[in-house]
Amino acid sequence: MVSRRVNDIEYAIRDIALIANEVKKSGKEVLSLNIGDPVLYDFKTPDFISNALAKASLDGKNFYADSLGVLELREEISKYLTNRHNLEIKSDSIVITTGVTEAIYFLLAALIEKNDEFLIPGPTYPLYINNTKFYDGIPVEYELDEKDDWDPNIDDLRKKITEKTKGILICSPNNPTGVLYSEKRVKEIIDLAGEFNLPILSDEIYEQITYERDFVCPASLSKDVPIVGMNGFSKAHLMTGWRLGYIYYHDPENKLSELKEGIAKMARARLSASTIAQYAAIEIFKTKSNHTREMVNKLRERRDYSYKRLRQIEGINCVNASGAFYLFPKIELEEFNKWKDDKEFAIGLLKEKGVCSVFGSGFGEFGRDHIRLTFLPNVEILEKVFNHIEDYLK
Repeated sequence: MVSRRVNDIEYAIRDIALIANEVKKSGKEVLSLNIGDPVLYDFKTPDFISNALAKASLDGKNFYADSLGVLELREEISKYLTNRHNLEIKSDSIVITTGVTEAIYFLLAALIEKNDEFLIPGPTYPLYINNTKFYDGIPVEYELDEKDDWDPNIDDLRKKITEKTKGILICSPNNPTGVLYSEKRVKEIIDLAGEFNLPILSDEIYEQITYERDFVCPASLSKDVPIVGMNGFSKAHLMTGWRLGYIYYHDPENKLSELKEGIAKMARARLSASTIAQYAAIEIFKTKSNHTREMVNKLRERRDYSYKRLRQIEGINCVNASGAFYLFPKIELEEFNKWKDDKEFAIGLLKEKGVCSVFGSGFGEFGRDHIRLTFLPNVEILEKVFNHIEDYLK
């Protein structure tokens, strides 16, 4: 016997990997573009960060940390938020988490009661759908408009606010579309949240991975609307397996005091995030390094190549990514009359050509007829990928 809440969990990004493992066993080469993990490709965790981890352990930092996180790390994050986004967030308004994944668990557990609604962008990272349902809530997707370069559709968002709505999610740069919300749209979402007295959750894990323009931090634009930011070290600092993230509260009118205490209780109940990882992360703020900029420069070249190739393939339409490391092309399935949906398309592409993408419907209703591809591999691998996709469509 297993509970309904566990039985209902779906996570397309990893589920497709199970099929990929079977394809590998048959001897076929699999080109994996399903998981957004730069360290699996030719991006290396900087030595100074790895050395800091080893030093922390050798120096005896192998104990449980404070449940809210190592104070020195929270103080460094506080300074970072001030310097980068002009935010005054004190260390006691920061919680260190086991990746942004735990931050999402904490926040939705604290926000959602049975039949409460949570507004999430569609397409969306599947964990928001899963976790809202896990806590007996209802995930409601507001449209990211593909015809408007995936910018949020504010009219659609307004229509979907009800008396059961408990919060609005901003995910920018967005997974899976790669869109960086425009400043205008972020302001409009903040105004809507203020009008309906709702908090905003802001997923900022890709904030340092942007291309033509900079990330707009929602909290820096909000005078009175409470905003809970979620960020971490996985992507920008090539520490995916370290599982280290954080929550910060921008709460000018002290509307989040109950939420903060509820999350502090959950943090105490699970003891702490990895202590040695936290001490290592302190060095990121104290050491001058170009590793993030160098990664973004490599990614920009790979994005440009991938976007160019996708645009050349008949039957595919694609909006370019302005952040993160994903493209979310639309497959004009009706033109081919060969695949019933995007899931069948993606599984066929994997089994026939060895290209492991993620079917778009795994990212919610607005993801249908799409696939998600990372552009993390080098251009040589990407060339093989797009040749295979071209052949598959022919």
